[in-house]
Amino acid sequence: MQLRDKRQEEFADLYWNSHKKGILYLCPRFGKCRVAINIFKKMNNPNILIAYPDSNIKKSWLDEIEQVNYKNKNITFTTHLSLKKHMEEKYDIIVLDEIHLLSEAQIDICRSLQCDMILGLTGTMSTETENTLFSELKLRVIARYPIETAIEEGVITDYEITVKMVDLDDKVKNQYKSSFRTEKGQFKAYSHIIDKLVEEKKDTFFLRLARMRIIQNSLAKLNATKRILQENKKERILVFCGLIDTAEKLGCPVYHSKSKDSLAFNDFAEGIGNHMAVVKIGNTGKTYKPLDKVVVNYFDSNSENLAQKLLRCMAMEYNTPNKKAHIWIVASTEKVEIKWLEKALEFLDLTKIKYEKY
Repeated sequence: MQLRDKRQEEFADLYWNSHKKGILYLCPRFGKCRVAINIFKKMNNPNILIAYPDSNIKKSWLDEIEQVNYKNKNITFTTHLSLKKHMEEKYDIIVLDEIHLLSEAQIDICRSLQCDMILGLTGTMSTETENTLFSELKLRVIARYPIETAIEEGVITDYEITVKMVDLDDKVKNQYKSSFRTEKGQFKAYSHIIDKLVEEKKDTFFLRLARMRIIQNSLAKLNATKRILQENKKERILVFCGLIDTAEKLGCPVYHSKSKDSLAFNDFAEGIGNHMAVVKIGNTGKTYKPLDKVVVNYFDSNSENLAQKLLRCMAMEYNTPNKKAHIWIVASTEKVEIKWLEKALEFLDLTKIKYEKY
C-alpha cells in the first residue's frame, strides 16, 4: 500500500470515529474524493449528496468512483448554488466539497440541510473562513494534512515560486473615459483620488475596483507573460488570467466560461499540448497530467484562490518522483498589488519564493 493510500484510509477513519460532522482540511492533490469514498464504504448503501462549486468537479468525482469501483445508485450531485433545491430531502451523508468557497447565502442554506453526517472537504482555507464555518455551521476541522507535510512524505511534489515584477506600462496611451493616459498614469490618478477620499473618510470601493481592473488588464503584465511562454515554448504550462481579453492575447489555446468547445481544454488536462490559458476555470477539482509549470498572470488577495491555482501543478507523477513544480507569478511593482500577493501567499513556504525584476 502506498503512503498516500494509507493516509487516505487514516483520514477516513478519523472522520468516522469523530462526531461525523466536520471538515477534513487536506492539501490539494492529496485525493480528498478518495477519502470521502472510503467513508462511504463504511456505510450500508448510503443516500449521498455531493455538492461542489463548479460543475467541472463532478467529472473528478465520477472518475474516482469508477476507478475504485464503488457501486451506489443513491448518489446525488449538485452545485453549491443549487443546494437550496435539496433542503427538504433527507440524506445519510452530505459532502460539501471545496467548503471554503461557500457564499454567505449558501452557508445560510446549509443550516437548513437535514442530515446527521456532514463532511466538509477543503485543501486551502484561511483562518477567517475556518472561523466563519465553525461559528455559522458548527463545523470544526477534524484533521489537517498541510502542504509541507505532503511534500515531506512525497505525496505531492516540491515547488519553487518566482515572482516576476514588472513596472506598469508608461508608453502606450489608452482611453479612460474622458482621459487619455498610460496604464501607469491612470493607476497613479486612481491612487491619488483614493488616498484623498480615505483622508476624508469617504467610500472608495468602486475606485479600488477600477484600479484593480488596470492590473487585471495590464499591458506590461501581458507582455511579461508572453515572454515567459516564449522562453518555455516546449514546456507544458497552464496560465491563469483574470480577464478573457488578456488570455486571448497570449497566442495560445484559451478556455473560459464562454468557450463553446472544451476539447482543447480536456486535451490539455490529459497531457496533450504545451500552453493553455484559462480564466476563472481550472482552480479546483481538475487534475492536469503531466504538469509541473504554472504562470499566474492575475491574482487577488484571496490566499485560498491562489493556493488552488498554484497546486494544480504539484501532483506527484509516478514517472517523475523527483520533479519540482515551477511557478511564475507576474506582478506589477505597485505596492497595492505586492500587498495582495503577500496576503495571498500565506499558505506557502516563504523560503521557496524569490522575487526578481523582469
